[in-house]
Amino acid sequence: MTKKHCEHCGSQMQRWGHTKAGTLRFFCTACKKSGVRKRKDVEEHHLIKELQGWLGGKASLRELAKESRVTRQTLSREFHPLFNTVTEPHIPPGTKPRILIVDATYIHSHSPCALVAIDENDHIYWRFAPYESYKYWLEFLASFREPEIIIMDGQKGLFAAAKTLWSDVPIQRCQFHVIAFALQYLGRKPKEEVGKELIDILYRLKDAKTLAERDCWIFLYKMWEKKWEIILSSKNAYGNFQYPRLRSTRLIIRRALPNLFTFLDHVDAPNTTNLVEGWVNSAIAEALRMHRGLRVYEKKALVSILLSKLKRQKSMQMEKTLPAEILKIPLQLS
Repeated sequence: MTKKHCEHCGSQMQRWGHTKAGTLRFFCTACKKSGVRKRKDVEEHHLIKELQGWLGGKASLRELAKESRVTRQTLSREFHPLFNTVTEPHIPPGTKPRILIVDATYIHSHSPCALVAIDENDHIYWRFAPYESYKYWLEFLASFREPEIIIMDGQKGLFAAAKTLWSDVPIQRCQFHVIAFALQYLGRKPKEEVGKELIDILYRLKDAKTLAERDCWIFLYKMWEKKWEIILSSKNAYGNFQYPRLRSTRLIIRRALPNLFTFLDHVDAPNTTNLVEGWVNSAIAEALRMHRGLRVYEKKALVSILLSKLKRQKSMQMEKTLPAEILKIPLQLS
């Protein structure tokens, strides 16, 4: 064992019994101070585990400090230099997902955000960016090889980046987002009959799961456009369109229609980005709520630790792997 030297005066220390915890104690005859041998690597490893346990758990910093028998300020001071050690994951070169579901979530007001992608095997990939834009989406998507299909919410920068990288890859617009965007203009309870009919058609979109149901939905929508064409083109006394919000809703649906049913041509491809929204984004939002008050760099560390450990529930995975025929069998009570 190497000899212990005093951290205060540098003099050689001698053994001086043990502490109450059983650790070997040393005593400095020069400055009359005692101490124990500390390994920086072991201490840092222990702190990193505590940091990950705090950010990935539900306990507050005060509760964790009480458990460690130190003050909250001391623990916060010890954690401070460790936040920079938490980095984003490296996406292995040549990663080729068959299905890629992408979305973004903001972790601190309007900046920064986490760009998130999930493949068909529930592997999570992410990268931090100041905001959603063509540049940052292009850099993130360039980490992957060309997938079979990509599911997105239709954000302009994301859509353009995907088309730039993979011009031949089919895109599935998230049907939930299309309905949500349309309702922002249409409202949930329109007064006019033309709006009520359109809302009824939009709500039927979630039931279009086959090619026949797709054709039926498109037929209903085309008939709505034809039926109300004159009303939508009418203008008021000032020369402005009488129903501008309905026209905006129609434009949203028209632009989304070519990519609204792409999932029907690809096995196991979803028609929404709900896997990211309901699983990843909700987990991030809940963690940030529980640890509210963190600084930006602390929130980034929290998200990195959370996403690196996030796993889907076994029941959800089992349901995904079971054949469709088994899932349709009704339960029988004995």
